[in-house]
Amino acid sequence: MTKTFTFIGIIASFIILVTAIIIQSIQTGVNEEVGGKIFMQKLFQNITLFIVLIMVAIPEGLPMTVSISLAHSTTRLYTSEAILVRKLDAPERMGQITEICTGLTGTLTTGDMTV
Repeated sequence: MTKTFTFIGIIASFIILVTAIIIQSIQTGVNEEVGGKIFMQKLFQNITLFIVLIMVAIPEGLPMTVSISLAHSTTRLYTSEAILVRKLDAPERMGQITEICTGLTGTLTTGDMTV
């Protein structure tokens, strides 16, 4: 999914660049007072905008991709193994666990001991 969102972001940025260059060319053709120096400045601004849009579009798709993949994983856990996940970030936290301490019967508790 990340590759798809990245590809869509790059294509959208390229379309914006081409559209901006076409509009700039039309405006230059209509108004003869605009010289080559102003045309080149605006062209440089459009190319800078294109690069900034690519830099912004690529990381923006990452949180959405992670959220969608976590939601899909929790849905698959529920349908295949009847595991209900209440919080979406719980599987991510479970990946950080290195040791699990259980009682004699294998039950998990909150870790609070009372006497």
